[in-house]
Amino acid sequence: MGLFGGNKAEKPKTKSATGSDSWWDRIRKKDPSSLPIGTEVSPWRMIRERYIEIAIRALYSRIIFSTLDIVDIPKEISRSDFSRTVYDSHTPKLKCGLAHYIVDAMADSSSLILRKKAMQGRTKAYFFSELPNKGEEKDADLLEIDFTDYERTELLEEYYGMVFDSIIGMARLIKVGGAILFKVSDLSDLIADREVLLAVETQLKQVNQALEEGRAGYIDSESEVEMPTVDTKPAVSQLHFAFSLICNATGRPMSFVNGEIAASLGSTGEGDRKQNRNASIYEFNSILRGVFESVFGADFDVKPDIENLPQLSDFMTSIEMSSLINDDEKRRILSQYMSLDDYGISLSNSTKSS
Repeated sequence: MGLFGGNKAEKPKTKSATGSDSWWDRIRKKDPSSLPIGTEVSPWRMIRERYIEIAIRALYSRIIFSTLDIVDIPKEISRSDFSRTVYDSHTPKLKCGLAHYIVDAMADSSSLILRKKAMQGRTKAYFFSELPNKGEEKDADLLEIDFTDYERTELLEEYYGMVFDSIIGMARLIKVGGAILFKVSDLSDLIADREVLLAVETQLKQVNQALEEGRAGYIDSESEVEMPTVDTKPAVSQLHFAFSLICNATGRPMSFVNGEIAASLGSTGEGDRKQNRNASIYEFNSILRGVFESVFGADFDVKPDIENLPQLSDFMTSIEMSSLINDDEKRRILSQYMSLDDYGISLSNSTKSS
């Protein structure tokens, strides 16, 4: 018998009792392509461009707010005023903070013109609203943020596109892994006969229904029902490679980009912390410092790194006990690790101010 025609099954010479040819018409129209499909793979409905947009915006948001942790707020600006200016406020209604507009401009590689207004009852707190063009309000206090030449976003768009493709591949594998494989014995021979094909289709539908409802079903002793085994390692490797490119573009460790902690007993996370701090210092100097000084009219700097105070204490003791270094040289060495002026230590002489 032919698979799609050819030597067709011989048609019986008698019609049905009702004289209708509908049953025979169904048999003629039967084709192996009409067999029911158990699994349709459509793992994700999110549009690729939309995912990239959301992912980049979320990453920039983490970068900016992580950098804010190391900002040393000048004494003339209260922490409350700084927070109200920089962070979003959700009461009594949403007011977007300065960081929100910075993240938007970075993600869109665009230029923003913001109108700055002082908050009532506060000395150094402001809120902002976006203006369509600079000449709209000539007397307004304006702040311009320009990221039109911010090339990092172009790289991240490509890298997050790779992430999306890897996730889609993995989601498809997971979807397939949850499917049911019904291995029908001698299926290729059975479907060659169009009359038998109707019986095969009926059995497939009954087995699918039984599996969906979790009830008993009947199959041939030589047929099998099983779940497929899928290998996700290639997709995981692709995903890890894409995230490593994002780490390279942002200067951040893998733990910051995708939350993956180094699986090592000897790892304390100190390397990631230092890498994060160095990246935050770069973001502060290249982005936030100029914006903050323009808004608040004060000088901003980064907080001293006090995470290694125990090791620094031992180091200071060793320097202090050394007889090979004079006092001025000791203070010059220590000034590289801490602000001596804040502690009343002068580099010009060997005495502490009272």
